[in-house]
Amino acid sequence: MIARWIAIVCVLAPGSARQPSDQTVRDGVYNAEQAKRGQTVYDTKCAACHDGGTMGPELWGDAFLTDWDQKTVGAFFTRIKDTMPEDAPGTLSDNDVLDVVAYVLQANGFPAGEKPMGGASALATVKFVRK
Repeated sequence: MIARWIAIVCVLAPGSARQPSDQTVRDGVYNAEQAKRGQTVYDTKCAACHDGGTMGPELWGDAFLTDWDQKTVGAFFTRIKDTMPEDAPGTLSDNDVLDVVAYVLQANGFPAGEKPMGGASALATVKFVRK
């Protein structure tokens, strides 16, 4: 009975540990290998429109970070997955989109971590924050 109460208190008590919902792009949510693969995908599928903001907005810098500040990386993933590339929306694999997201985070100066992003659902609570 005491063990049950301890378990309930541990689950319900607010802890000092950082919760997953508190994660931001500053917490190393991708790894360097993922960003490297993402650059390859970006260069072949995204750069023609996004470099220089010719057809789509640039995906780095102050304007990008202002637009995405406090929004989730999951929302960014979904935007790419559902609408890109413009000439063939929805054709990128989930892994390709995760890699591109990692590259965009790296290009914006956010640090890499040890582990790659695990999937779109893991990004639902990770927020963009301005530098």
